Amino acid sequence: MLELLPFAAFAVLMAAVVGWFVRKDRADKAARARKLATMGFVSCDEEIQSLAETITRLENNAEYRYSVEAPQRAKIGEHHAYYYMKNRKRSGYTVANEEFLISLKRPSRDGLMLFVKPSDISASGATHLIGAVATGAWDSRPDDLVELDLPRDLGKTNLIGALGPRGSSLYDLIDSQKLTLLQQAGDCGAFIVTCRDDLCSFTSPAQRMPLDLDRIRGMVEQLS
Repeated sequence: MLELLPFAAFAVLMAAVVGWFVRKDRADKAARARKLATMGFVSCDEEIQSLAETITRLENNAEYRYSVEAPQRAKIGEHHAYYYMKNRKRSGYTVANEEFLISLKRPSRDGLMLFVKPSDISASGATHLIGAVATGAWDSRPDDLVELDLPRDLGKTNLIGALGPRGSSLYDLIDSQKLTLLQQAGDCGAFIVTCRDDLCSFTSPAQRMPLDLDRIRGMVEQLS
């Protein structure tokens, strides 16, 4: 019996660790729910299907299927806003990301995808390499977009890569003032900003890397 004690102790330890993660996940979700409530968000489960269809148009990628979980909506300034968990599925494989969606007017309704970094990570060869990888010919990028050349004046900003329609320039797709504000998404926990028609989404890099909702609200309030 004594030889079984290490295994029993290990099982108890693993159960405790799993229990801790479960409790922490519940606490994090509860704190998230309270934060969203203070921002004026309310549940909108009746829009799950229409939101999934909207995201499918926004992403424009025939390889994947999209769904949303626990959507909530609010009005932030003049913008309609949604918060939800986005599921991107392909061949039985699912990637989940936290996402924030707003209405946004631009000079073009064409698709635009921006890759942004936090301000405390300085522009360097490494960040340019990450941008080059992110804008590569991955199957996860929109079907109608290609890598855009970044204007020289944006070389030391938070923007590390961009996708747009072939033959377009970045300033054809968004004005400089909104572009400057959207780059703040990198400081809000987002890595990808996706725009199409009059919509724009901010996507976290991974499921367990949450968006900073207060900072996103501050950025959205400045986007007129």
